[in-house]
Amino acid sequence: MEIKEKSINTLRILSVDMIQNANSGHPGMPLGCSPMLYILFSNFLKFSNNNINWINRDRFILSNGHGCALLYSLLYLFNYNMTMNDLKNFRKLHSNTPGHPEKNIKNMIDVTTGPLGQGIANGVGMAIAYKNLSEKFNKNDCVIFNNKIYVSCGDGCLMEGITNEAMSLAGHLKLNNLIILYDDNKISIDGSTDLTFTENTFDKYNAMGWNVLVVEDGNNDLVSINNKINIAQNSNKPVLIMIRTTIGYGTSKENSEKSHGTPIGEEDIINLKLNCNFDPTIDFYIPYDVMVHFNNLISQKNYNYTEWCNTFEYYKKSYIEDYNILKNFITNKINSLNSLPTFTDNDKSMATREISGLCLQSIHTHIPQLIGGSADLSPSNNTKIGNVLDFNNYSGKYIHYGVREHAMCAIANGISTCGFIPYVGTFLVFITYCIGAIRMAALSKHQVIYILTHDSIGLGEDGPTHQPIESLTILRSIPNLLTFRPADGKEVVGTYEQALTTKDKPSAIILSRQKLPQLVFTNSNMVCMGGYTLKKGENIILIATGSEVSLAINVMKELEKDGLSVGVVSMPCCELFDIQSKEYKEQVLPLNIIKISIEAGSTLGWYKYANYCIGIDTFGSSGDGDEVMDYFGFSVKKIKDKINLFIKFI
Repeated sequence: MEIKEKSINTLRILSVDMIQNANSGHPGMPLGCSPMLYILFSNFLKFSNNNINWINRDRFILSNGHGCALLYSLLYLFNYNMTMNDLKNFRKLHSNTPGHPEKNIKNMIDVTTGPLGQGIANGVGMAIAYKNLSEKFNKNDCVIFNNKIYVSCGDGCLMEGITNEAMSLAGHLKLNNLIILYDDNKISIDGSTDLTFTENTFDKYNAMGWNVLVVEDGNNDLVSINNKINIAQNSNKPVLIMIRTTIGYGTSKENSEKSHGTPIGEEDIINLKLNCNFDPTIDFYIPYDVMVHFNNLISQKNYNYTEWCNTFEYYKKSYIEDYNILKNFITNKINSLNSLPTFTDNDKSMATREISGLCLQSIHTHIPQLIGGSADLSPSNNTKIGNVLDFNNYSGKYIHYGVREHAMCAIANGISTCGFIPYVGTFLVFITYCIGAIRMAALSKHQVIYILTHDSIGLGEDGPTHQPIESLTILRSIPNLLTFRPADGKEVVGTYEQALTTKDKPSAIILSRQKLPQLVFTNSNMVCMGGYTLKKGENIILIATGSEVSLAINVMKELEKDGLSVGVVSMPCCELFDIQSKEYKEQVLPLNIIKISIEAGSTLGWYKYANYCIGIDTFGSSGDGDEVMDYFGFSVKKIKDKINLFIKFI
């Protein structure tokens, strides 16, 4: 048996042993995909276990993340921070080998995958990032960025809508550093893909601007797999390689959905091992010659890394200015935020979306890692920076995503893994299109900034389809996501300071369409506390966010005319407030004082702070913004009346 075939069989058997030992997992994909990923990792993928953070390493994404037993087997054989105990603890609590890949740079896992299609969009983001890095930093005599982005995907990934959004943009941008290996096994959980998926994939992605290649026998034809990946290296377009495989290859369940998501069973494992000339009585076995073979591959990869290091040393000495900028990407360092604008209560009223645009304009030259875009709403989101070039020629840092909200956010996740700080823009109401990718960003601890404008019924005439009611509650329910709703210029500046310096979570910045006054009591330095006191009160405390903070101040003034002592608290970020000390929280929201929340959105979630919640728990209505706000009770008189009625009956 040739060493290549023996190595592939080792991967297959290691994977099914892991799954059988866990009594849980997805054996079909590893059995079918071991040949293609063995060829990719052995002959093409550029990485080094001597430097897991190598900036020019190739990136690999397992978009069909259910097949992760195969990835873990590969990482083990390549001695990439994976132990035999890790394989034996597959899918167990707190193991290094979870049931779908979770972001862990030590294990070559840059993004969390599982929800199908997300990984493909992440790969598009990485390809965008490296196109920009290579355009910015490569020199004619010194190429330091020439890596590729490889994605493994299956039928399910190609069915997801996010995939079409992402691959359409990749084709438009001609991202020829992106190569997708498609496990074309024609089986999904319900059975044959003939049930639901009969489109002409080859013609479809050709029409999208991809170079589509085909391997007819992905089970045995290693030469064809190698040749097609080799051709892809020199493509002038992104490449999709359709590799025809057999799910559950070599078992009684091959070519059947029954091999997708359950262990194949002891009998099949015994037969598989016998057919591969392995001892069926030994689990987790690595033949000695296979281990030697992989050690030789490791040595070659580390040698290639050393050669690159020599080039990089020359670069550091020859291009000092560029290297100093590149260090910001490598070290994830933020330059001074002193360039952010300042505001006082004497400044004119402005929509917070306008103020956000001024912040971006002021910082982009000071933070080279900043890269952004919008889903075809650049003028509305105020995300386009005047003198920043579009990305279309790869040197620019403004990405026109088109109307592709979900893919945009998942692409940003990929970009964030390459040293950049991506920001993306759309209307707040459209976060329901983005939520899958936002959730993955929070789970993976990606630093992504979401600029979400048109934050309430105050946007007016576009009506209830565009007026967010539940959106803030949805965002606040996501763990490890900071949701900011600043009230004026000072709070917007404080919000950007937090979003730019918080490295281990994404931030959503919720901004108004309507103009808001600059307030006397607000403080940019207090945004980091999440909530803070604008004015103390002894009878009632009004808690508000965003556009309703100025409204709460006006309500406070009217209530005080009646002899009440009324305080006002601005709550720009509930998540930051919740992590403050008990003493601080009780100082801001004393237990013995009536607390009333005011926010033009769902009241769900506010009851943990307030005794009475004023909000909107129905859909909005079309009309002038001020008239709609008044209709739903967001005027000084109507809120005052509600508060007086509440007080009367307590």
